[in-house]
Amino acid sequence: MSTNQSGLIHVLSPGLLTTIQDRGRAGWQNHGVSVSGAADLNSMTIANALVGNKLDAPIIEFVMVGPDLVFSCDCVVAFSGANFAFSIDGNAIPLGRPIWIFAGTTVTGNRSSNGAFGYMAISGILDIEAVMGSVSTDTGSKFGGVEGRSLKAGDVLVVIDSPDKLALLKRMSARGGQSFIAPKWSVKGLFSAKGSKKDKVLRFVPSEKWIGLSEEVRKTTCLGTYRVTPQSNRMGVRLSGKSIDMQKSEHEPSVPVVLGAIQVPPNGQPIILSVDRQTIGGYPSIGVVASVDRTTLVQCQPGDGLRFVEISVNDAQTALLQEQNAMAELVRSIGHRIQELS
Repeated sequence: MSTNQSGLIHVLSPGLLTTIQDRGRAGWQNHGVSVSGAADLNSMTIANALVGNKLDAPIIEFVMVGPDLVFSCDCVVAFSGANFAFSIDGNAIPLGRPIWIFAGTTVTGNRSSNGAFGYMAISGILDIEAVMGSVSTDTGSKFGGVEGRSLKAGDVLVVIDSPDKLALLKRMSARGGQSFIAPKWSVKGLFSAKGSKKDKVLRFVPSEKWIGLSEEVRKTTCLGTYRVTPQSNRMGVRLSGKSIDMQKSEHEPSVPVVLGAIQVPPNGQPIILSVDRQTIGGYPSIGVVASVDRTTLVQCQPGDGLRFVEISVNDAQTALLQEQNAMAELVRSIGHRIQELS
């Protein structure tokens, strides 16, 4: 254990599915190892930026229901992603800003009102052993994170100290009767999960299988609404709606698959592969969800409506570049704010 240890985080209640993640385990898919990693990379990046960490630093990810955690040390945390109702002493914790909390504090989680994945970054480094270059939890293969599993009550996470980029938070005010200290500014909604009664749009780049379908099937698929089912998880988002009538083919070979691949099993109900997907798949695929819509895809809750929109490779690349530029600008803006707190 590092001599720079700064404190411990005790898990009182783990929530529904809480794991340690980073950007994922790249470069091992040819060995059958899933990439895993944070489902919503945008939200992970924002949370780490808000506490002055490296953007790809290990982070705590939770799904649908947040954990209850006790901190043994003063530290800075930030929440991003879905709208989870975290609180300290009954006081709601604001999203999208650095929060100074005190030793002995219990952070209480609750259910997300919209979106599925939430993130908590902690200033410093979570002391987790890397496996194949990543600390990401792969619950299917049972490695990474804490013993290759989701967190459970009684787990203790160790936080290694790091250069204090948020020292001014300590000096913003005396503790007094406050449960926590936070600046007035926040990151609002640029990449956060947004609640809406309207169907969410997933742009996708079509495959040869899609192009080979009849015009009527393609039109019906794009005009229809598909609902996210409760069977969805980190492996894939399962949908229900108008059955997609694929042309049957004997001995369909297994092929490498990527995040966002829209597979169609024999029942015609699409499955969109997510972060803990297998490395190869045998179901035919009608296309791949554009990378720019990754956040939209993973942040869907059961019951949310989705609509497919076909786009070209060029349009998908242009949209992704625009998002990457917006993210870089946002990170720079957060960096300037963090400097003001130093």
